[in-house]
Amino acid sequence: MLTSTPVSPASDQRQAQATEQLRAAYRQVFGNAHLFEHERCLTAESLFVNGDLTVQGLIQALALSDSYRRLFFEVNGPYRFVELNFKHLLGRAPRDQAEVSEHVQRLADDGYEADINSYIYNAEYMSVFGDDTVPHDRGLVSQVGESNLAYYRHRSLSTGHAGFDGAQRAQLLTSLATATPPRDAQKIPGAGGRDQQRFVIRWVTANPVGVNRRVSQATTVPFSSLTDAIQGVHRRGGRILTITQS
Repeated sequence: MLTSTPVSPASDQRQAQATEQLRAAYRQVFGNAHLFEHERCLTAESLFVNGDLTVQGLIQALALSDSYRRLFFEVNGPYRFVELNFKHLLGRAPRDQAEVSEHVQRLADDGYEADINSYIYNAEYMSVFGDDTVPHDRGLVSQVGESNLAYYRHRSLSTGHAGFDGAQRAQLLTSLATATPPRDAQKIPGAGGRDQQRFVIRWVTANPVGVNRRVSQATTVPFSSLTDAIQGVHRRGGRILTITQS
């Protein structure tokens, strides 16, 4: 006589969580690309849903897949490929030319798999995401110790929720080489007149203080105080929506 094994609420919860993490992983790693069934990594999906693969292992499997290689490696030059790997796998833009050059060199010397693994199995990835958190865009929220350039560079790579990171030229090649903002970043006044230009930081916080404090706020600062103001917002638990020139 055949008997069925009841599915526990814990199993249902695990299934729902795994499904949501799968969606988030595909969206992040593939830059919002729409994949057909035959383009998906079904073996890795099955292992992940069954609990035999961590989120970190899932991210590695997606990035090493034929679909990722076809969409981002085969149609792009090495600099653009490295930019996208930083965005998809570490959730940020490259910090400087040295970071990009290191990965371009590794790609040339050690190959595709070695370079992909170097983003996922390192101290930064583990300290930020661990082995059970799906990578996410973190460059649009300022990080302690990061410069304004890092924020602008990530904005330059961002395509928004509906965009797709398809075949494009390298976005940050000149910016990284010259340590300047990307071409499509907010223009910054030239030397000698920077503080004549002021920036408006619009931000929100889930923890307003006092009856006169609003959840949505705006702070106006000169360029020289922009980094301190951004970091101050995040020390208060705030999230920056936009930074614009006033």
